[in-house]
Amino acid sequence: MNKFRWSMFGLIVAAAAISVIITINQNAKNYEETQEDTSPVEATDEEYTEEPALENEEVLYELGLGPASKREDVMKTMHSMTHQKVVSKEKWYNLEMNSENINALYNFIDDSEIIDYKSELLRIVGKWKEGNFDDIVEEHNYLWGEQNGNVGKATGVLTPEEEAQFVKLNFE
Repeated sequence: MNKFRWSMFGLIVAAAAISVIITINQNAKNYEETQEDTSPVEATDEEYTEEPALENEEVLYELGLGPASKREDVMKTMHSMTHQKVVSKEKWYNLEMNSENINALYNFIDDSEIIDYKSELLRIVGKWKEGNFDDIVEEHNYLWGEQNGNVGKATGVLTPEEEAQFVKLNFE
């Protein structure tokens, strides 16, 4: 009976390892696809047309957003901003959640015509503009889930002291 238990344990460990490897491989593929989608394209003088300047262009650039950004890019930005406020075992990307970034993000979403779930994203960022972070854990987990997150689900809200420490470590 003891050999059977060890055999089952070995199978479970192997299955878990395979699952982790598959997840890492999928995440790597997704990352490569986003890098290919955002790679600059050389244009000849004949092909070049100047894009209209975006409001808060520098801030948006720092947030990883631009004229070609899609819903996935906006959700990644929003998700990265929530890390300043939530307790989570893993936080892979961090963007500061300050009024300048929130306002630029809100305006970007509001001005966009191509973003799916526009009203939902505006609702969330609109609450942030008002300083309302009461649902930040649920908002993080919604954004995390929409990005097929599998590690790093938010489990709580950082205390003001923990948030100040996070800001100091990541943004100062």
